[in-house]
Amino acid sequence: MTIQIRRRFRRCCLGRTAIYLLISFAISSTAICSYNFYLNILSEQRNEKFKLFIIDEKDLNDGQIEPTKNMQLLHEDYFNITNLACRYPKLTINNPEIWKYLDPVTKSQPDCEKSTNWVYVDNGTFRLSQQALQKHGPIVCAYRPILRSKDDFTTMEGARLFPVVDKMPLVSDFFRADCRARDGSIYSNIHSGIMFDAGLHMRHIWNPMVKTHLGYNVLMFGFDSVSRMTFMRFLPKTFSYLIKELGGVVLKGYNIVGDGTPAALLPILTGQTEQELPEARRGHTGAETVDRFPWIWKKFKDNGYITQWAEDLQVVGTFQMRLKGFHEPPVDHYGRPFYLVAESMRTSKPYCFGSITRFQSMLNWIRDLFEMYPSQPKFSFVFHSQYSHDSNNALPYADDELVEFLKLMHKRGYFDNTMLILMTDHGARFSSLRKTYQGKLEERLPFMSIRMPKKFQDEYPHLMYNLRLNSHRLTTPFDLHETFEHLFEFRSSDSYQSKSNRSYSLFQLIPENRTCLHADVEQHWCACLNWNHISIDEPVIKEFGQQAVEFLNKFVSDSKNQCAKLNLYRIHKANQLETNEHLLKFVDSSDKDGRVPRFRNNTLTNNLIKNLTVNQTKYYQVQFETIPGHALFELTAEYNPLNDTFHMRKKR
Repeated sequence: MTIQIRRRFRRCCLGRTAIYLLISFAISSTAICSYNFYLNILSEQRNEKFKLFIIDEKDLNDGQIEPTKNMQLLHEDYFNITNLACRYPKLTINNPEIWKYLDPVTKSQPDCEKSTNWVYVDNGTFRLSQQALQKHGPIVCAYRPILRSKDDFTTMEGARLFPVVDKMPLVSDFFRADCRARDGSIYSNIHSGIMFDAGLHMRHIWNPMVKTHLGYNVLMFGFDSVSRMTFMRFLPKTFSYLIKELGGVVLKGYNIVGDGTPAALLPILTGQTEQELPEARRGHTGAETVDRFPWIWKKFKDNGYITQWAEDLQVVGTFQMRLKGFHEPPVDHYGRPFYLVAESMRTSKPYCFGSITRFQSMLNWIRDLFEMYPSQPKFSFVFHSQYSHDSNNALPYADDELVEFLKLMHKRGYFDNTMLILMTDHGARFSSLRKTYQGKLEERLPFMSIRMPKKFQDEYPHLMYNLRLNSHRLTTPFDLHETFEHLFEFRSSDSYQSKSNRSYSLFQLIPENRTCLHADVEQHWCACLNWNHISIDEPVIKEFGQQAVEFLNKFVSDSKNQCAKLNLYRIHKANQLETNEHLLKFVDSSDKDGRVPRFRNNTLTNNLIKNLTVNQTKYYQVQFETIPGHALFELTAEYNPLNDTFHMRKKR
């Protein structure tokens, strides 16, 4: 934790040297200096002879990644964290309090069929595996399209095509293949791809985007029930590649605004909460389907974009479990029919479609979209739940395949004009984790990262500067929606005006004084820490005062011939940075819609809160007076109760 010192000057040093000269390290850098520093880094980064990666030091520390020589680290003081109204607790990926509830898989992949799938999809065509042909001889297949029926809850099969030949164009995005080989072997599986559609290929011409639109593709991939900490715990290769090679910006202060997946995704996709949107809950008066919601993909579609949306667990469908779902397909390439059929399949290998994982199939479907529409603008949002919804223990299965997918997309140049968003909706919500202090906080702090194309970083350094500073400030799903809106009214300056008082584009500089109240985050969801007054007679405060003076004396030790040794004269006031009680007392939502919070209110509450936080890192701030000179200082430091130590350091 960086020390913060505010002082009223009284001379306490010998000669002409005053204490304010010796503690000048505590003065925060101005925005101009910070921005100029950032420009200097970019200048070095553009040097062809020197490949430089700009990395947030906190990402390395949190993810326990070793720095390399070609990294320019942005240290804590670069972000001026001590001046933020919303500051977050220190969480670690190795906290034993969390690990006793985790039992992650140790294999890199689930066990799928050893025999390679006979059928695969390649850029909109039906393909037969050469390996299968060599092993089994000639193969004949029947093709049955998997189609959406009249609503979101039923599917139907299209006309059977038989026989189908290798390299036949797909006639549907999803299909069932039933094949027989000359040697008598049979194969049956379902497959996904992107069917060629001439009309969609022309959409960007018929519906040209507004002239102010930035024009980048948007690719958003998410996991269900995964906190920022767990993303780093169980997807270390992906996290490392994202920040070290792709230059992704991770939002450390990204805070949920409600309970569950709809509360996480609706603000991103509509800019509103479920309560603010038209009634769509099944069984409620006046409820209709969610088609009338102001979906952001509609706006992308109206501006010539090809749109894609899918989630894999239909039994807990975000817009279907409680809500009435869609009457019409909401996007051009809609994954729900495929996953409804997949969910109904009885299999001993639930993580697999034959020889490939269902997760890899999902990634392939995204890749297929980019292959089918290489020059058309695209909006893709795909959400994975199978590995993480009920438990995070299977999440490590995703790491190898996800990082290889990112490498492939990057190598093929798809990220050259794509805004990449890797995210999660919220942390784990199962009761065992919710009972812990860190678990409560992790639920409220999901993973959110944004990676902009290299040309954007080069052309708009001031907007990247804003994005990086915002990565340590309070942000919400409303802000991501506002960022999408900003893409349609893009200006190279900071002149964009937010559509709502509660949201900012992430390319705008979010004010340092932003609080959960400003961001429309209810207190029991707010992970920001609050400064609360505590008695100056507390033993920990008395000890802090003594150690703070010792720290100052060590700092000025090089000037001992000019400065007198300082002694503690008096502690004037003390504060502790604490988690708000609404969060600590929150148990769960008492209604199925996640709208009514249930709090623990009984005689055991205070003891429970005390037990939850007893071994957690604490933050204290003291204002104290020293002699000689009666100088007044205010210091902030981190306290570790396990070894009874204060951590104080100078700013760089």
